[in-house]
Amino acid sequence: MNKRLGLLLTLTLIIAVTGCKKTISYKQTSGFAGDPTDYFLTLQVGKYATYRLDSLNFYYYGQLDTITSYLAKDSVESTFTDGSNHQAWLVTRYLSDLSGSYWVPSQTYTVTPSLQQVWVTENNLRYLKLASPITEGLTWPGNSALPYAPFRDFFDFSDDSHLSLGDWTYTYQKVGQPYTLGTTKFDSTVTVLQANDSINVPIADPKSFGSKTYWIETYAKHIGLVYRHTAIWEYQPPTPNGTQTGYKIGFEITMQLIDHN
Repeated sequence: MNKRLGLLLTLTLIIAVTGCKKTISYKQTSGFAGDPTDYFLTLQVGKYATYRLDSLNFYYYGQLDTITSYLAKDSVESTFTDGSNHQAWLVTRYLSDLSGSYWVPSQTYTVTPSLQQVWVTENNLRYLKLASPITEGLTWPGNSALPYAPFRDFFDFSDDSHLSLGDWTYTYQKVGQPYTLGTTKFDSTVTVLQANDSINVPIADPKSFGSKTYWIETYAKHIGLVYRHTAIWEYQPPTPNGTQTGYKIGFEITMQLIDHN
């Protein structure tokens, strides 16, 4: 597996921080729907969730938009006690083509849950993705533990929204509402909007800079993540002297639940 694909799969994981010092702010306290652990992948050895993963990448020097599709299975493999004496869980992500005829382990991450937060750690990047209480409009600084420009080794971003991810504010939306994905209806879900910002998207003016920053996730009660869409990319216009044509850098990923136990 190449380094770029490994990054893109890493970016799809749920990650969280155990020591966030910032104060969680409340905008509204209606629509209570339960604790964060109610909406995460069931943490029991042998449990799994399988997704269709569609990855949009920009090839040929950013000139060609190409979507590659996989199946991704997150499987709870074991439990252990971490360095802070908390129970943690090891989850392995397996990949397959769309036939599902074979599965290849691609990476692991750890989950440490509590009634207040769900913490996940992957490749030393930490995000606080689910906080308590799950109420409509609750906001929190989910990326406060990220370093500046965490993707700099892979993408030469210039837009500050892609460099200072630590400034993002997560918000609960549609708390406790049903959600339909294909032919499957989930009775109780919560959506987390992490970022929603764009400039010149779709690219209406090819001579001007463009940028898209969007990250949203939907969780179903007692199941976990059922949908995620992530887009972090920018468009660099042609240079005035014509030495460089316009091009895109970044990625876009969609995950949709297709099976679980």
